[in-house]
Amino acid sequence: MKRIGYIVLGMLLLLCLGTVYSYSVFRKPLEATFRVGATLSGLPYMLALFFYALFMPVGGKLLGKYSPRFVALLGSVVMSLGWIGAGFSRSYLGLLAFYGVLCGIGVGIAYGVPLAVSVSWFPETPGIALGATVVGFGLSPLVTAPIARRLVEAAGPLAALRSLGVAFLFVTVPIALLLRFAESRETSTQNTPPPRTNLIRQGKFWALWVSFFFGTFVGLSTISITGPVAQEVVGLSYEKAALSVSLFAIFNGAGRPLFGYLVDRKGFKTGALLSYLSIIVASLLFFAYPHAVTYAFAFAVLWMNLGAWLAMAPATTYALFGRATYAQNYGMVFTAYGAGAIVGTFVSGVLRDLTGSYLTAFPLNALLAGGGIGAVFLLERFARKGGCA
Repeated sequence: MKRIGYIVLGMLLLLCLGTVYSYSVFRKPLEATFRVGATLSGLPYMLALFFYALFMPVGGKLLGKYSPRFVALLGSVVMSLGWIGAGFSRSYLGLLAFYGVLCGIGVGIAYGVPLAVSVSWFPETPGIALGATVVGFGLSPLVTAPIARRLVEAAGPLAALRSLGVAFLFVTVPIALLLRFAESRETSTQNTPPPRTNLIRQGKFWALWVSFFFGTFVGLSTISITGPVAQEVVGLSYEKAALSVSLFAIFNGAGRPLFGYLVDRKGFKTGALLSYLSIIVASLLFFAYPHAVTYAFAFAVLWMNLGAWLAMAPATTYALFGRATYAQNYGMVFTAYGAGAIVGTFVSGVLRDLTGSYLTAFPLNALLAGGGIGAVFLLERFARKGGCA
């Protein structure tokens, strides 16, 4: 197989794993099914992203010992069983256990595999290779949200969860079995144990972690409320709200190769500052003028910026800490994503329940982006000094 084929396989695998981003299509139907409010209805999504991030380092360690096909297969099967189990849930706690925990674990184990495979085949352009591969995760709602919406309308949210889980099982297993590292990576992995690095004692690790946290806080909380905001604030129908989730996925996907290219050519600082400044503009604009046009613009920008961070963070991890321990190092950096998922989703739900509107989340987005700008300059400082805090 030509090396570009491994990027395509990675995109397809991540397309299935990324269906977690279509959760807002299920959110209001699940509120009606289990009779819960906005805070609780966001909890399965929040837990899925938390366990996804928590098990990224586990996936990285497994990838240091076992083949990519084994790790991808393990994660894919666990993720699929999570969706299927969620569809058979007869209680809200069952939904949390299967969708929130099991599905998240599976995604976390499998997610890093296609990234590590792609960068092994394209070591000369890691940002572009990683950005192209993770397009699949970002574009997933473009494909899966309309399918999920039709399944929900036809048979209800639980049947839709079951059906998607079965489909994922049949699609991801053959893909996982085809993944492998470039020969040079396989040889070096088998013969030389990767050197140990103590990331948590390095200032550049924490500056990157905080930058990633702010970016994912904004992006993940935005994705979780896209459908409800469309219906409650803008006044769109359920069908149009679900369609908007699909359309915004295009921007999420496009942000990955675009910002991966920026990191390769202009460096992390340029890409990160552009991301944060656009978040500030989009968030304040929608807060000041909440209607359909500003909704389309602001959410396109905010979805794009989540994609941007999911390209910039792995590429910057590779640049700062090297290739030998990339999977393990990015697993540690990726815990910022889990923290952003928990705090961002919880805060947006609480603000909605307390104030009666999701609009109050948008000034907070702008404030966090301002803090992120400070973290970017700290990262530049630590990187110049060699990374020690």
